[in-house]
Amino acid sequence: MKKIFNFALYDFANSAFTTIIITFIFSTYFAKQIAPNPVLGQSYWGWAIGITGILVAIAGPLIGGYADKKNCTELFIKLFTIICIILTSLLWFSKPTEKYLLYTLIIVALANFFYELSLIFYNSILKRISKSENLGKSSGFAFAFGYIGGIAILIVCIKIFIDNDTLPFGLSKENSENIRATSILVALWYLIFSIPFLISLKKKVRNKIETSVSNMKKIKDLVWNKGLNNLGKFLLARMLYADGLNAIIIMGGIFAVGVFNLEIKDLLVLSVLMNITAFIGAIVGGYANDRFSSKYVIIFSLLGLILSSAIILFIKTKIFFLIFAAINGFFIGPVQSASRVFITKSINEDNQASGFGLFALSGKLTSFIGPLLVSTITYISNSQRIGFSSAIILLLIGLLILLKVKKN
Repeated sequence: MKKIFNFALYDFANSAFTTIIITFIFSTYFAKQIAPNPVLGQSYWGWAIGITGILVAIAGPLIGGYADKKNCTELFIKLFTIICIILTSLLWFSKPTEKYLLYTLIIVALANFFYELSLIFYNSILKRISKSENLGKSSGFAFAFGYIGGIAILIVCIKIFIDNDTLPFGLSKENSENIRATSILVALWYLIFSIPFLISLKKKVRNKIETSVSNMKKIKDLVWNKGLNNLGKFLLARMLYADGLNAIIIMGGIFAVGVFNLEIKDLLVLSVLMNITAFIGAIVGGYANDRFSSKYVIIFSLLGLILSSAIILFIKTKIFFLIFAAINGFFIGPVQSASRVFITKSINEDNQASGFGLFALSGKLTSFIGPLLVSTITYISNSQRIGFSSAIILLLIGLLILLKVKKN
């Protein structure tokens, strides 16, 4: 149980980065105060994250294969985590002027790159810390704990640095010091709560493995046997629905601000609602995963995401947006958790880093398509609603391919 708790605590720690920097506070700060206007801000932010996705897609499988071969998964988790934390703290220097537009985009892209790489090796640890019959519950618990971390860090940021007339540490709201300070808090949060997991990591003792097979051949054999095998088909489906999900998560905060004029307090309500429902969804999905199968959990969740996202495109009032966004959040957790379990069950333990390198590839090879599609269609149509609809199309295509995958 201690291993599972430490594993989940790392999710609690790194959720601060995605919640504050990528999705809510810093992304909206960039769009409203650094970029020329919110529409361009959504476009630039999406393009930067998209470039990150391409780099992770290229590097992930190769680094994962190398880690399996050299048995250095633990080293890479620690190294990439620390680099991401350092880069996050540098966002303190992103002042509210267009002069810092390029600086902010570069730092965010690099921080996100190392964050995504750390996840490859974090995910590959799941099979070590959990029994096979409880993989769904363990994965769901970790995701659920991550959502709680997202709520906690957002409330702390809002109450201490934003919705507070008396700011700590001599900060002022001039030059958005209070907003920029959230990057320092995220870096410290990430570091402190990841320490138990990072310290507990021990190098796996294993028999000497065959090293004559090249990384590229091993990667190919995992997904190809005279055509895409079952794992290959799943990764293709996941590539597409992950693109849609990625676009919703990354562009969601900017979409909410631009379309429904949400203020910081409204974003807090939105995040709390979505994280609570995602927490519930991850727990329920974890039990369903072990009882039924990862495939069925993902299919049901994608249907829920598609329907709730489609409704959001047409509603006009803030209250209905918050309601359906919360419903949307319920289905995000099971999709992510069940996808991780599917890979874990499909690959033997000595190839977990390679498998999750491919998992990262499937999530990042075309990850630029989601944010890029949303950003570009938003730019062309000058409508955030029309731009956001492209995320739903990606979810639907991924679902159709998933129907051809055999359950594991």
